Amino acid sequence: MSDYTITVSGGGHYPAAAAETLLEAGQRAGFGFPNACRNGNCLRCQGTLVHGSVRLRNGRTIRAGEAAADAVVYCVAHALEDCEINVPDMTAPGELPIVEAACQVTDITALNHDVSRVMLRLPAGKPVQWHAGQYLELLYGDAPAAFSIANARQGDGRDLELHVRHTADNPSSLEIMAQLRSDPIMRVRLPGGRRFLADALPDKPVWFVCGSTGFAPAKAMIEHLLTQRFAHPIYLYWGARRAEDIYLPALPAAWAAAGQVTYVPVLSESGNPDYRHGMVHEAVLADLTDPQRVEVHIGGSPIMAWAVFDALNAAGVPATAMHSDVFDYAPR
Repeated sequence: MSDYTITVSGGGHYPAAAAETLLEAGQRAGFGFPNACRNGNCLRCQGTLVHGSVRLRNGRTIRAGEAAADAVVYCVAHALEDCEINVPDMTAPGELPIVEAACQVTDITALNHDVSRVMLRLPAGKPVQWHAGQYLELLYGDAPAAFSIANARQGDGRDLELHVRHTADNPSSLEIMAQLRSDPIMRVRLPGGRRFLADALPDKPVWFVCGSTGFAPAKAMIEHLLTQRFAHPIYLYWGARRAEDIYLPALPAAWAAAGQVTYVPVLSESGNPDYRHGMVHEAVLADLTDPQRVEVHIGGSPIMAWAVFDALNAAGVPATAMHSDVFDYAPR
């Protein structure tokens, strides 16, 4: 049997044998192919043949560029050569489908002077998937507002936790909180972000370096690691200006007391003896003994995230071992 390479537009590629359909080969390689009947009737797996040629189960050959190439049904299509395909709603291995949903606002609790925890509940029905460390977008106003999902998926998977920082110097944050308090239903889009922890866990210690609500994705990923009984050390370094800026302080303290996480809070504007003093990346560098064998997740503002990246990279942490949504939405 001859093998061909099937390229998914914008989503990687996979091998396909001549005897198997492109749907079968794609699913075997971990691609999320939309499908239902698998006999060409429901059209769920229909897409565009961008390059190459295929033969359908009825013997018909379709080549890229023909009118029929805009509506190929891949559950009954076999590759005749290397092909490129485009299928709506198809996901790459490890990628999750993006959905929009109307969520119920179930609780809003102040966690400190400028951060509130907002709990949303997804509607019942088809489960929504996300990876620990990903974010959602609140769909209100002219532009969506992105917030990290602060909890790992658990139970029925319908509860979403957000940590929303709202300050007078950021009027849009006050508008968002006012909307959340006044409207019991909020539309969201999720999941977003490529910096997350999935089922395949790192085979090395994981360090979380965060500032302010950068703790939210760290919390979700730590919860995921603990649930999965992660075998390597977990480190959490949380930087703030003053002690009152660190919210939910009892949670990481409990992880540390249980021996699950090494927790180091760092204050830049206080000499409080219960905390490290200085910049958060300085505390990390003081304790980091094996920079070549770590995975680092950074949560915070673009300025903070890039400062941590530069400092750790200069100390020997490989660039490929450091992850932050900042690197994707605010690249240098």
